[in-house]
Amino acid sequence: MSQNIRLTSGSITPLLLRLYFPLLVGNVLQQLYNIINSMVVTHYLGGNAFAALGVAESVMNLFIFAISGACVGASVLVARFYGQRDFARLRQQIYVTIVLIGGCTLAAVILAQIFLPQLLHLIHTPQELMWDVSVYLRCILVGMLFTFTYNFLASTLRAVGNTKAALYFLLISLGYNLAAAWFLVAVVRLGILGTALATASAQLLSTLLCLIYIRKKQAFLRVGRADMRLDRALIRETAGYSVISALQQSSLYLGKLMIQSAVNDLGTYAIRGFTAATRVENFIQAFGISGSESIAIFVAQNLGAKEEDRAMGGFLRGSAMLISVGVIFSAALVLWGGWFVLPFLEQGDAMSAAMGGGYLRTLGWFYFLSFIGHCYVGHFRGEGRMNITFWGTTSQIAVRVVGTYLLVSRLALNATALATGVGWMVIVLFHSCVFLSERPFRRR
Repeated sequence: MSQNIRLTSGSITPLLLRLYFPLLVGNVLQQLYNIINSMVVTHYLGGNAFAALGVAESVMNLFIFAISGACVGASVLVARFYGQRDFARLRQQIYVTIVLIGGCTLAAVILAQIFLPQLLHLIHTPQELMWDVSVYLRCILVGMLFTFTYNFLASTLRAVGNTKAALYFLLISLGYNLAAAWFLVAVVRLGILGTALATASAQLLSTLLCLIYIRKKQAFLRVGRADMRLDRALIRETAGYSVISALQQSSLYLGKLMIQSAVNDLGTYAIRGFTAATRVENFIQAFGISGSESIAIFVAQNLGAKEEDRAMGGFLRGSAMLISVGVIFSAALVLWGGWFVLPFLEQGDAMSAAMGGGYLRTLGWFYFLSFIGHCYVGHFRGEGRMNITFWGTTSQIAVRVVGTYLLVSRLALNATALATGVGWMVIVLFHSCVFLSERPFRRR
């Protein structure tokens, strides 16, 4: 277990940084892949294919983040059992998670395949984009089974402090993904289906790499026949953590799907501008999400070891670092948001560029608030209080959806930016009130 970082002793700041940087590199590389993939689609397939990719990803992300949210929720238990050094319970919890979340993922994929046409009509997908969106999503949905296995295995490795192994596997799969996407789109000329096939097969590759590594290097994580028991208490605990965490992420991306529907009504120019802007936004969010994950892992391990003061110290130090990064990104968006969207758009697409750039500049005034929100989410998630993160996320996305629909006819994409900023104010206020009104850590 020499590759794993035990967070219950030693200087807090270096340990947080050892957690943060591999997570950050992995999340940034994932976004860089999305950026490069978007450029490949725009260059070889044109602006409408790029718009179709944006619509399809709004649906795809709902599934991906529900799955990853459930896996993150389950990994909090992994981190706690690891902090307690209860490896038998840890392995049993892994088995329970595979059965519960894996079964739910399979059911969701089947239902999505059946009702995909109705879903695309529900979000007002333009008719000229319908074929490309459908082809892409039908392939990607099959790959969601591999998305689950990779996310769960990677979350498990990170929960025991092993962030480097998951990063290496992500590097390999992203390299393969880019090469395969270019080959299937530019050489074989499969169109948008080529990008979907490349993504799904890359998830399978990363899953296989995680499985091989765990089998050979992390013996204490290998589930044996004796661990394959569906203990009722553990089922309830795993389901509670996973369902609330999945609902938190689902509510966020269900809201984003509704916002995408409002953007779709503005036409293809707005869709292209919004898709380009969200590429930039997702890249920046990788920094906040990585910090949130680091705080959650640190807090969970230390609470498992009954080190409550140390867990609080990790939260406070992690927050100071993360909020500083958020302020820098806020300033960058206000100053240069208009330039950031240009690499994703066809040359001469001035209208899409103006709409996307205006969205980012407006959003920049609020962006540091999202980083404060990430700090709180990491804290409450690490403590296992998924209900707090769920209600905070649900409140802010509700504000974003309502604000977008009220203002979009007058302000176009700027309505979404303003509504997002107000939503971030709401979640920060909610989490601050909860944090300040009670003892932050309570014994279970």
